[in-house]
Amino acid sequence: MVNAAARLRQVFEEPAEQPALTPVTLARGPGIPLLCFPPTMAPSGPHYYARFAPVFAGERDVTVLPNPGFGTGELLPATRDAVVRHQAEAVLRAAGDRPFVLAGYSSGGWMVNAVAALLERQGRAPVAAVLVDTYIATTSFEERLYAALQARGTTSEAFAMMNGAQLTGQGGYLRVFSDWEPEPVEAPTLYVHATFPPGESEAMETEDHWQPDWPFPHEDTHVPGDHFTIMEDRSESTALAVRAWLDEIPGDNSR
Repeated sequence: MVNAAARLRQVFEEPAEQPALTPVTLARGPGIPLLCFPPTMAPSGPHYYARFAPVFAGERDVTVLPNPGFGTGELLPATRDAVVRHQAEAVLRAAGDRPFVLAGYSSGGWMVNAVAALLERQGRAPVAAVLVDTYIATTSFEERLYAALQARGTTSEAFAMMNGAQLTGQGGYLRVFSDWEPEPVEAPTLYVHATFPPGESEAMETEDHWQPDWPFPHEDTHVPGDHFTIMEDRSESTALAVRAWLDEIPGDNSR
């Protein structure tokens, strides 16, 4: 029903048709900025990075670039190309003439990869990319996520954000990313793995080979928690793992 309702929304085919959204900066510092994409699943928004960003305070900017279409009155992308170009322009506005790192949590990693590939072709590549528990196959991701959400209920404060724009926004993004496949990029890439499957706790046994993998060169790190808690009550350990890896990026003087 959500996916069908999304088709009734107004859409943009060119980036200029959807006005730029206001970036949300959650931490500030002099180092290479970390530009973050939230998931394309409802409720999408900067709140996903609220507990993650403080680790970087005083070291680097952590700025979230909202995905268009999840706010009331916003247009949904007609195609994947339209939103990737829209978000690439948002990255360049936020970065200015500075180098930058792209980061994405969950399906936000789809946008990181697509935008990084586009910007590399344009000669304005990120210095690094961070993927936080990003699943590649959109269908399996959707099925696993829905099952986990049903199991954990709707007690999260984030669900207070749910409205028609959020729900149909999710449907619109699942449509335009339905045939998405990751592209190779030159930027050093960190893949952050949750230790446990979505919706499971440390006390439960897990099946083998459940963790998603990234098909191109990257470095792996594992952080405690499941797909949700690594950016909720376990977000500090996630941020510390990302911070330690970014410290090794050449030219980064964040600390």
